[in-house]
Amino acid sequence: MDQSHHTMEYTTRIRVMRVDRLTGLETGVVQGIERGGSITRNQDTSIGETASLTIAGDLDLGTDLVRIWADLDYENGDTESIALGTFLPNAAKREIDGGADSQPLDLYGRLRELQDSGFPTPVTLAAGSDPMAFIEEQIRESGLGIAPHDECTWRMGDQWTFGMDDDTRSSSRLNAINTLLDLIGWQSARTDPMGSVVLQPYTRPADRAPAWTFREGGGARFLRSMTDERDWFDTKNEIIVIYTGQDRDIRGHALDDDPDSMFSTVSRGRTISDTVVYNDVPANMTDNELQRMADDKASELLATAQAVIRRITFTHLYAPISPGDVITIDYPSGQVNGDFSVRTQTISLTAGLPVECEAKSFSR
Repeated sequence: MDQSHHTMEYTTRIRVMRVDRLTGLETGVVQGIERGGSITRNQDTSIGETASLTIAGDLDLGTDLVRIWADLDYENGDTESIALGTFLPNAAKREIDGGADSQPLDLYGRLRELQDSGFPTPVTLAAGSDPMAFIEEQIRESGLGIAPHDECTWRMGDQWTFGMDDDTRSSSRLNAINTLLDLIGWQSARTDPMGSVVLQPYTRPADRAPAWTFREGGGARFLRSMTDERDWFDTKNEIIVIYTGQDRDIRGHALDDDPDSMFSTVSRGRTISDTVVYNDVPANMTDNELQRMADDKASELLATAQAVIRRITFTHLYAPISPGDVITIDYPSGQVNGDFSVRTQTISLTAGLPVECEAKSFSR
């Protein structure tokens, strides 16, 4: 879907397919899906997405996955099929009403498989090794595919071991993966609509181009009723970052003391600080490079902390955006203008695919 098709009228059909877990290929249509259901995406949860459907009668999917599609017929005759997600199904109960029965289907994003998988024995990541090779190995061993991604230049400064009894970072393979991704400055793992794991370096919202524009006017595809929240009482104005290794620590620091900043130590009259510790110092960087990396990380985290100051919740017809994407809202009469980063989405699997979206502001 592009912006021009987004302004057109269209009809929507939801199609649910069985997907073979081993091959990733669709093997047939899941019959009996009742009207309705939803998909929920949340940037702040480790799995990232869940969904719910209801099926008439009884269903045994075995080890198969399900993939949800939206088939769209536009008013100009164009057609389009949009994959909305690939999920791990759970049909735990059957509801009976007279002679009819149905099954609610609880669906989980494929990262649930990594969250449910642990380390039977301790696994060691050696000093000097590539953490991305370890991450990819854990994903593939759990039966998931990986989308193409950038090269990782980080090399471990110390040896790490996952699977120890008292190590919360390795309570699951997903926790271990996200701990390493955070260490090297990449985003937490997520999945694309086909179920492959997406791995990518973190980019500040301020450095991302808007993926979509919602503009007031004749072609608007959002409801005028919005919730506009502003709460910055606990917004940080100082971040301390510590990279700690076996033989040295590197400390980064970022402080907002700009009198023109509404969150600065000057404007607030107090320091609101946070300290973040990373238990590794990369082996392939000079002292100056390490210090610059630590200071840059502190600045990045400070910008992120100060971004969560305004949240807009609104409903729009489906658009091809996901949590983490930057959107532009141009709504002058509602006094909502600017760029926002999508945090959550709830997609209703009904006509038009209405989406309740929460997006947060940030500073460019």
